[in-house]
Amino acid sequence: MHRIAELTTQDTKVATVYKRLLMGKATERTRDAYGNGLRDFAQFLEIESVGSAHPLTSVPDTIWSELDTAHLAPYLEYLKNTVSDKTGREYSTATIARRMTAVRKLLTEATYLGYFPREQLEYIKERLSVPEVSNEHHSGITPDEQDRLLEAADSQPGLKGKRECALFRLWLDTGIRRAELAALKVRDLVVKEGVPTLIIRHGKGNKVREIGLESYTAYVVKDWLNDSGQDVDPERPVFCQVRKFGRVSAATYKTVDPDKHLSGEALRVLVKWTVKGQESRARLRPTASG
Repeated sequence: MHRIAELTTQDTKVATVYKRLLMGKATERTRDAYGNGLRDFAQFLEIESVGSAHPLTSVPDTIWSELDTAHLAPYLEYLKNTVSDKTGREYSTATIARRMTAVRKLLTEATYLGYFPREQLEYIKERLSVPEVSNEHHSGITPDEQDRLLEAADSQPGLKGKRECALFRLWLDTGIRRAELAALKVRDLVVKEGVPTLIIRHGKGNKVREIGLESYTAYVVKDWLNDSGQDVDPERPVFCQVRKFGRVSAATYKTVDPDKHLSGEALRVLVKWTVKGQESRARLRPTASG
């Protein structure tokens, strides 16, 4: 049992921490991502939803002070050892880092509002070691760096933001090479036995392999494909160039050469530009293919 309280409340005036956290996020995509990550945490704590609302909207503010490492350490171990119902494999380090970052941001908000002890927050940050995001084809990324990278992508306007969110989440979750990411076609995103699946047809040694995707990652990729119009043709690339048209507030982003893949070099420059904008470390760069 990991429950932090035996009660929830329908009085929204005394359950504000989760809502205040989301209010501080600039875009709907980021708010959805945090909500998705924290739903798993609520389920672990056996917090039930009130109606169709997110479970954490019904947690009274005063209850957060009961949370401590006796809840968070088991949750971290749970994430490390759980096989996803969606992908049929253990959570990636990127998913684990996002889940724990969301919890930490939630408790930071509770601390700002005076509902969680600051010394307890610092103790949790110091004692709980969240794994770096690591894959075979790029070096480790700390949870904070991942969070900054995704928020930087999400802060981009319009269609550019949708593309960046899809691209970075796919890269972080799968760890595929630049060349593999650049070569993806719309037809490579499928559903097999109810699981969103990415088919890598141009892997190392020309080997074909399949990678299960988390639901939210699949959602942001499909959202980009739908809004960009790339999904009208299964042979189109998943990622193509977008360009800004117009000036200042009237400017919009549109796809350019929708049948032409972004190159691996273009992806490298895109990542480098985003990382530089967030003053992240140079190790965020994906490695070259091969």
